Amino acid sequence: MPHDTFLRILKKGPFHISLAKSLACHLIHILLILHNHQVAHCDIKPENILIAANYQVKLCDFGFARITQQLSRPPGGTPGYTAPEIYKGNNLDLFKCDIFALGVVIFIIVMGFPPFQSNDPTVRDQWWNMILTKQYDVFWKKCEQYRQQKYPQEFKDMIMQMLEPDPDKRISIVQLIQNPFLQNGAPHEQIVQEVQKRVKK
Repeated sequence: MPHDTFLRILKKGPFHISLAKSLACHLIHILLILHNHQVAHCDIKPENILIAANYQVKLCDFGFARITQQLSRPPGGTPGYTAPEIYKGNNLDLFKCDIFALGVVIFIIVMGFPPFQSNDPTVRDQWWNMILTKQYDVFWKKCEQYRQQKYPQEFKDMIMQMLEPDPDKRISIVQLIQNPFLQNGAPHEQIVQEVQKRVKK
């Protein structure tokens, strides 16, 4: 891809909410198409998102991808993006694992930093612990204090539904595609302008 990975674009800082909505919507649609074809990616992260010549985002690196009937534990994934149930063993819903990982990516798109460093149960991460114990008010208060701005409640609700520790309670891709946060995003032309500006920096 001519414009490198999405990671390089993200390193320029968080996106405005309207732009983030459109990017999130596009990534969710990509995941919906994969899941409709019974494919779980199993390693969604900024490094595996590319910027194409038309400035559309593309998902790449299907080395860990699985057909959903294969519910054994995937052989890989990336710490900081893997769903917490991966650390517990077999019989995973790999679709729900993808949704969790995408939740981390969308959080970074909006906030400019990850929601936690590790959700490995052997590692004590205070940010993940706030999510795990559902201290959402404290979590978002700290995030907003760090960024010195308020964020829409629809965004906060969607992220917490995507990062839900219990996969049975985690939002589904069908529910996600209808989330109110995704409404009224920026047009594609504005996305192109912003990405072009970041590529040239």
